[in-house]
Order: sequence, then C-alpha cells, then structure tokens
Amino acid sequence: MPTSNSEYGSSPSRESSPDTAKTPLWMSLYVQCVTAPAVNEDTLTSVPSVNNPRPLRVMGDNAEYWVNDAGEPFTFKFPATLDLEGQFDRSGPYFNLPRTGLDAGAIKKMRAQFEVRPLEIQARDIYPEEAIKCSSSAIDMLNVLHGEAEEARNALLPSSATYPRDVPFWRRYPHGENERFSIVLTTDLLVRNVPDPSRSSVPRLRRCDIGKGDTMQSPSKAKAAAMAGGPPGGSASPAANADGPPRLADLPDPLGRYAAVISQYSLWECTIAAPNIRDGRGALIGPHKYGTKLKTGDVVMVECYLKLWSIAPSRRDNCPPEEKNGSRRYQVMLKSMKLLPDEGGKETTFASYFSDVKGKRKATDDPDDIQPSKRLGQYEADEDDETQGGGSGSRLGDGHAMQVTYD
Repeated sequence: MPTSNSEYGSSPSRESSPDTAKTPLWMSLYVQCVTAPAVNEDTLTSVPSVNNPRPLRVMGDNAEYWVNDAGEPFTFKFPATLDLEGQFDRSGPYFNLPRTGLDAGAIKKMRAQFEVRPLEIQARDIYPEEAIKCSSSAIDMLNVLHGEAEEARNALLPSSATYPRDVPFWRRYPHGENERFSIVLTTDLLVRNVPDPSRSSVPRLRRCDIGKGDTMQSPSKAKAAAMAGGPPGGSASPAANADGPPRLADLPDPLGRYAAVISQYSLWECTIAAPNIRDGRGALIGPHKYGTKLKTGDVVMVECYLKLWSIAPSRRDNCPPEEKNGSRRYQVMLKSMKLLPDEGGKETTFASYFSDVKGKRKATDDPDDIQPSKRLGQYEADEDDETQGGGSGSRLGDGHAMQVTYD
C-alpha cells in the first residue's frame, strides 16, 4: 500500500516562505494547501473509524460513503499533477465507454476519469513544502481509510480464502523507472436526457402535431420518435442551441462512434453535464475541450469524496476466479478541479494571507505570565476565522458546475 516516502516537521514551514518573489504557481499552491479543507495530518479527526463507510440515501445509489462527525459526506482537497497519458486515464474523446457494443445504456453511464500523480517530493524548488506534504498526506490518508474498511469487513468472514477482491483507491505502476502510485478521479455522469428504451414505444402527440409528420406510419418510426422525445415526423437532428450546454453530438468524434449511436438511438437531445473543472481564470472547461485545455503535467487542486461499491459474488459456474468471492471497488469521486496557478488575485491573496500568518505568529510572543488557556482560545478563534465559509459541507452538487459558461 502507498505510504509517504519523506519526513516532514511537525508543523508547516511557514518560516520558509521567503520575502523574495515566488512564482504564481508557488503562491497559489501555498495559499490552497494551508487552508481548509486541504489534507493534513489532522484531517481524519473529523472522520469516525466506526460505521464508515455507510449507505447514504440522499446520494441515490447503492454505494457506501465516508462521512464526517456530522453525518455529511467527507470531502477533502489536495494538489496533484495530471497524467492524461496514464494507463488508467479516461479523459479522451470517448471517456470510459466500452470499445465495442456501444449503445444508449453505455452512453447513460458515461463518465470521465482523470489519472493524477502526487506532487514530486524532490521538486522543492518548484512547489512549497506545504503543498508537497498535503499531496503526500492525501495518498497516505487513502491508504488508512482503505485499510480500516478492509479490516472491518474481512473480520466478518471465515477465512482469507473467502475475502472479496479489492480494487483500492490508487493504481500501481510497479516496474521500471516509472515505478509509482497514481490516483484515479471519477466524475459524475456526463450525459443527460438519455431516453429510457423501456418506456412507451409510441410518442404522445399533441393536437398541433396532427398531419405534420409520419411518426405513426410504422412502429419503428414511432419508437424512434418516442426515444428521441422530440417532435413527430422523424429523427432529424435539431438545430444546435448556441446558448445552452453542448450536446452529445458536439463532442469530438474522431472515430464516428457518437454519430453512429446518436443516429441509431435518436440521441439528438442528449446534453453534456460539465463537471466542475475550471482553468486558472475560473472559466469552466467543458468535456468537449479537455483535449485542448488540459495536458499531462498540469498542476491542479482537486476536491473529492469517497465511495465504496460492494459487488456480490458471481453465481455462474464458469465465472473467473476473481469474481468468485465478489469484489470491493474503492472510488475517489471528483467534486471539483482547478488548474493552477490561480490567476484571480493570487499576489493579493498570498500577501494578505502571509501577513495574517505573521501577525498571528507575532501574537504568540506573549509574556510568560499569560495563561496557556487564553492562548489556546485565541488560536481556536483565529482558526475559525480562517476556515469559516470555506468548507464544502454536503453540497456535492459542485461535482457538476452550476454555471454553464464555456471557454
């Protein structure tokens, strides 16, 4: 399992923040990684080890989720670098779609998967130590949560021979010069308005539709119109809506796979729900722009939450050995991603934050006769001031951007 390969001091090296000029990336990382909810050694103090993960009805699926003391989904942030060329990355034109057998059901389940690497520990000349520690602590934390869940569940089974296969939060590259761990971040569903093939095979016409098409001339035309949910009279592609979100047909389609499935299943009205992924200026990057706006090596700040899927054992006599005991699949779900450096007032934010930190440090140089309890109270108040309003709570709707303005 992955663990940190470096040693850090007991507290962030804020004294190491020099007065000399720093790069925009350095400043952005510093500010992001010393404020909540960036991962640190104390992050899990708010995450109970008992009854975690657990089902959450509000999430609308059968997965289990890690929650905090308040019973809300546990979210956290950490910096990383994108690896769009990695073995497990699925951010290309066809995302996580199967290579064969593409149908409306597969489109409905389509998601993007971003493979990211923790910041290089040796890159202290590029990144602040606080950012390197935060990034390293994130994969350590995933190790801990995975181990706790496996231990609790396996304790209920008679022997290790009955343990389900587990797919952890991380992925391994065990050989060669590129030996490393990476993390796969999974987005929410990308496509909306996918018709349900099981619903009525005949569309509901209105009075104004009488005599305006040939929808009811054959069952096949009627079914196509019902699935498309569009106007009667055929499955012609509607005009694109320049003011709305991109449609499925707007995605890059180098192999013509989208065109074929759209035509076959009349998916003209399917739209793309953009995950909350933004550039340094805060502009939303739509899935149709990932290939041009994102690249391997980009430094990002990501906010995530965690899921566990328990897959029941297969009942087939000829099932593969790995399916005999079922499996547990641990997922890191992407809530938001921000490309760094942050171009929105980074110098002002950095200067303001660092001045505040210096002021607080100066306040600790109190006379020895001040009671320790008073100092502690002041620290708690300062910490509340810094983190107030910065937490994400349980608003996981951020996984899809509320603003639909594409760059």
